[in-house]
Amino acid sequence: MKNKKNVLESFLDVPTHTDGDTSEQSWNHINELPSEILDWFDQESNHLFAVITLQGKLLYVSKNLPSMFGYYFQELKKVKLKTLIHPNDYPYVSTKIPDHIGASKKLTYRLLHKEGHYVWVESYISRMMIDCKEYIVSYTTDISKLKETEDHLAHSEKMTVAGQLAAGIAHEIRNPLTSLKGFLQLMEAGVDIKGQYYKIMKEEIEKIESITSELLYISKPYSHHRTNVSLNELLTDVCTLMQSQARLNEVEIKVLLGKQNMFIECDKSQMKQAFINIIKNAIEVMEQGGEIEVRAHVENSNVVIDIQDEGPGIPDQLLDKIQEPFFTTKENGTGLGLMITNQIIENHSGDIQIISKELEKGTLFRVTLPRT
Repeated sequence: MKNKKNVLESFLDVPTHTDGDTSEQSWNHINELPSEILDWFDQESNHLFAVITLQGKLLYVSKNLPSMFGYYFQELKKVKLKTLIHPNDYPYVSTKIPDHIGASKKLTYRLLHKEGHYVWVESYISRMMIDCKEYIVSYTTDISKLKETEDHLAHSEKMTVAGQLAAGIAHEIRNPLTSLKGFLQLMEAGVDIKGQYYKIMKEEIEKIESITSELLYISKPYSHHRTNVSLNELLTDVCTLMQSQARLNEVEIKVLLGKQNMFIECDKSQMKQAFINIIKNAIEVMEQGGEIEVRAHVENSNVVIDIQDEGPGIPDQLLDKIQEPFFTTKENGTGLGLMITNQIIENHSGDIQIISKELEKGTLFRVTLPRT
């Protein structure tokens, strides 16, 4: 395991070129790679190719490097490649290395452009044999425009969700406000309010603060900033926010997390949005009410989150379609919620399974994420 990690980290942590030769030939070590491979790489103008040895020596970068990232290789000859990767993405990128011939890993991260801004890219890193030698080959695409579109769609969906939750949240806030109003009227009438009532008033204010804070949090644009987050707290916050919507639909949300505190590295806003979308979808399909169970446990190096509803289930012919953009079976649905959820989970190196074995037996959403 140590050797596998060191291959990529050595590639990222050494200058791309050190022998003093600044000619173009020095960064394309053509003599070490078949010419037909290099010709094919250079014809692919929309993708950046790089080839490195297992010792971290950079053999080749395709000639479209300047057009994609603004650099000529001579400008990078003393730069550690790790400095070109966004600091928030580096811990994720540095651990991704295929462990056998033919294996490939997909990474989504940000690279520094010469002009100073970061470019969203998607890279496939493969371990392969070329001319009887083993190499690591990366195939990188600029996905900035796609990412921008995804962010716009995600923010639009967040605003839609916030609007749909508004009625339930207003109801949830009205109850403590009614209680506070009653206490204030008693005080105005000269009734001596005991200390215990002050405690109740404070708790009601804190309840309002918690609900409004969560609503404001999910309405913020994504930061793409990942931190170490308590999964227990994140799921509890999401379920607290969704309780009002659940009660309006006669649905009870049960949170069964156990005592073990689990942690994940994530963009907190994005991850909350993903679980809000799943729970909101579960509430909406349970037209006759019922229960939703939210469970989580550790499984090897991952955490597994199960969200089980008691809805009508999903027919087999629709299981493959429900995560597609704009596909919806709801009269007022956007068809974006589960698609965005899937993208968020994938971007966090996770996986989402939708299990609906029998109609009228509900649906299980199973999310698997790397734990820290």
